[in-house]
Amino acid sequence: MDLICMYVFRGDEEFGESIDVYGDYLIVKVGSEFLAVPKNCIKSVDGDKIVVSEFDEKEAVEVGKKWVEEKSKPVSLEELKSYGFGEEE
Repeated sequence: MDLICMYVFRGDEEFGESIDVYGDYLIVKVGSEFLAVPKNCIKSVDGDKIVVSEFDEKEAVEVGKKWVEEKSKPVSLEELKSYGFGEEE
């Protein structure tokens, strides 16, 4: 089941958008933060809406930070050039 690019609700309140699945967690962008909500907290998936139950927010923030560190690695100039970016001659 694809859980990416969906609105995430806690009860009736929308609080973020799902952007990745990371092991047993759903990564949810909430403002400028990334929370890792345990997948076992997903109550339902309907259309483009995911409803989750309560979860440990402290753990969600910590695992979210770990996800950011792993996923946001710097790109070298060589990698940029291989993608067609860089100085034109």
